[in-house]
Amino acid sequence: MDYWKSNAARFPVLALIARKYLGIPASSAASERFFSQGALIISKLRNRLNKSTFEMIACLKSWGIFKDEIKEAKKEETKEEKKEKKQDYEEDNQFIIIKN
Repeated sequence: MDYWKSNAARFPVLALIARKYLGIPASSAASERFFSQGALIISKLRNRLNKSTFEMIACLKSWGIFKDEIKEAKKEETKEEKKEKKQDYEEDNQFIIIKN
C-alpha cells in the first residue's frame, strides 16, 4: 500500500485500483458459508448423494437457481401474514365523515 501511495502521481489509475482492492481484508466467510451449506445438503437422510450430484446442488444453490422449498414456503407465509395485518390495520383505521 505504501508503494501505491508514493507512486499515485505516476500511476493514478493503477494506484486507485490497488487501493480499492488491496485494502480489502482477507476473509474466510465465503468458504465457511459453502461448508455450512454442504452440511445442510448432505445430512443423515441424504448421505448417499454422489459427488457430482452434491456439486450440482451446491452450485445451483449458490447461483440462486435452486432454492430451499421450506424457506420459500415460510417467506410466502410471512407475506400472507403481512397482507392480513395490513388489511386489519386499514379496516381499524377507517373514519366516517358526517356532513351536517
